[in-house]
Amino acid sequence: MSLIITIGRQFGSGGRDVGEKVAEYFNIPFYDKELVELAAQKSNISKEALKEVDEHATNSFLYSLASGNYSMRGINAPIYYEMPINDKLFIAQADVIKEVAKKGSCVIVGRCADYVLENENEDVLSVFVYGSVDYRAKRVMSALNITQAKAKDKVLKTDKQRRTYYDYYTSKNWGVMSNYDLCIDAEKFGIEETANMIINAAKKKIK
Repeated sequence: MSLIITIGRQFGSGGRDVGEKVAEYFNIPFYDKELVELAAQKSNISKEALKEVDEHATNSFLYSLASGNYSMRGINAPIYYEMPINDKLFIAQADVIKEVAKKGSCVIVGRCADYVLENENEDVLSVFVYGSVDYRAKRVMSALNITQAKAKDKVLKTDKQRRTYYDYYTSKNWGVMSNYDLCIDAEKFGIEETANMIINAAKKKIK
């Protein structure tokens, strides 16, 4: 039985680190920024261009209003070629997420993977990792070697970006507990124990 673990995360909470530990434990593929490269191959758009808009919702409100709900139509839909690059990336990544999930167990970080797979695969454990702004700012300060003020600003801005992205493409609310199977405070439990909690939940899921 395969198991797909999707991890949404507040910026600086350690979601990527947690995901890597979970994937390593189960010896299964791990996807985060790798999804951008795979989407670039699929869409024939340069990786550099896609990196600029990764997890950014389109700014083209009027276009979106006119186009309707096209986010899940797939890369082969005729309207795809007229879309803003943000939407092209979302759709290409959604196609890639479905493809890697069909291949077998894996861990996928971000990119609305929980939403993309909610009607595609029953064997999905959706997780959200969070922590206080101060905790996350300290982690970002250390990782990026920047001041506390700059780290806090980056945390808040990136959270806003991710929330807008998720809410825009899913019509759901980012970080709301009812949208996930498991929400964990990484500040309270630490990266190692957060990973262990997900591992234990995954084991129960596949029994």
